[in-house]
Amino acid sequence: MSAINSQAQPKENKGVPQGGTPQVPMPKAPGETEVCVIGAGIVGVNCALELVKQGFKVTVVDRIEPGEGCSFGNAGILADWSFVPTFGPEVLKNVPKYLIDPKGPLTIRWTRLPHILPWLFRMLGHASTAHQRRAAEAMNHLTIGAGGSYAKLAAEAGAPELVRQDPVLQVYDKEIDFTKSEADLAYRAGFGISYEALDRKALSDLEPALGPDFKWGHALIGGGTTVNPGRLTKVLAEEMQRRGGKLLQAEVRGLARDDAGRFSVTTETGVIACDRVVLAAGAFSHKLSAMLGEHVPQGTERGYHAILADPGVEVRHAVGWKSRAFYASPMEMGLRLAGTVELAGLDAAPDYARAKIMAG
Repeated sequence: MSAINSQAQPKENKGVPQGGTPQVPMPKAPGETEVCVIGAGIVGVNCALELVKQGFKVTVVDRIEPGEGCSFGNAGILADWSFVPTFGPEVLKNVPKYLIDPKGPLTIRWTRLPHILPWLFRMLGHASTAHQRRAAEAMNHLTIGAGGSYAKLAAEAGAPELVRQDPVLQVYDKEIDFTKSEADLAYRAGFGISYEALDRKALSDLEPALGPDFKWGHALIGGGTTVNPGRLTKVLAEEMQRRGGKLLQAEVRGLARDDAGRFSVTTETGVIACDRVVLAAGAFSHKLSAMLGEHVPQGTERGYHAILADPGVEVRHAVGWKSRAFYASPMEMGLRLAGTVELAGLDAAPDYARAKIMAG
């Protein structure tokens, strides 16, 4: 599951001295600063690796091994173009159509609606062009150059084969979908991404296995893919440890900040005292921030995946079927089909019918 944030609520002063906020400690040199990163997915591991490189004393803690959460079961797309929030005006007006289509790109678990309704209303309130633009301007700085950055990290960790900097393809079986995407990609190009429009012949040259219904496409250039996102996360975690970082597999049960501004991270095996905390627990991060009085209205967007160990066709690139919102990505373990969006809340059981739709 991945996390979606809407605008943060005002802070509450829980655990704060009467009449004030916690004292901010004097800055320390990196070598004297202890940092606890909560979450061993690709975000947490990358944060930890960079902090270790800068000389900080880093401990990563997670209840599962690195890369075993949503960093495992994704399409492996290193998408430098993926910085515009999904829920904008265009998607908003198509929501009714998506919801009545059992094979559509979006579904809501209606039995879970009461649990997600407060967040959903906030999200809908931010699905405007102005909010989308503001978020895109901020997110672009996090995604631009993703393919090259991951290629460098994988090479430094001794596993360059894990990252490919080939174009990612988006394909369309309806010209209207191609036209809409052309406008969307032109907007994103204003932020620095590169793409090319493809006709049927160009698509066939790149992906001979594509069916004849796909007559239009785009090649997204500058990003890339990983052929095993779970293994990439593990390799980077191992590199972090080789450079002096620590990894602790334990469940985080408490998070507190004292009057001096230092943190205590309580796990099932003990307490980690540190100067700084990085919350990189994905969809669970809001539960941790609430322990510090920071109430973030965070929802969860679920995706599903299926692996075809022997698909019977050769797929050379990661290929996204835009109207169905899923990708077919060649991986070390076979062809992975991954994507679609389900809104069901954090604690609902998975609905594997979504994976069967992609594999069917």
